Amino acid sequence: MARNTVRSGLISSYDQQTGTASIYYPDRNDVTDMISVFAPFGLTQRFKKDDQVLVIHFSDGEEAGIIIGGYQVDEDTPKAGLIENDGSLIMTDRSGTFSLGQIIALKNQVDALKAQVDILQARVDAL
Repeated sequence: MARNTVRSGLISSYDQQTGTASIYYPDRNDVTDMISVFAPFGLTQRFKKDDQVLVIHFSDGEEAGIIIGGYQVDEDTPKAGLIENDGSLIMTDRSGTFSLGQIIALKNQVDALKAQVDILQARVDAL
């Protein structure tokens, strides 16, 4: 394999515990040893067999590299998403769409309600 290459391949096997996967390159009929999976912002990427991924191989060997992540192929559409939009972090899944700002606002409301409940509980206990 050429040194310092960026390649597209298919997940051959994935080990969630170690955060590694082996990659099958159909054009070479070759499978790599286990390679580390990139974890952006500490978020674990999960794969299944035959997922299409982008891999960077470093100059110090075929197995020295990192799996950057999957990407859409043909008509594949993601089932969930995490995007930044004008300074807001937006999350989407089959349940709907919400922003991190909405979650923080909801947490603040819950905290305020809990403080009110604590005050009322103290009054009840004093009776």
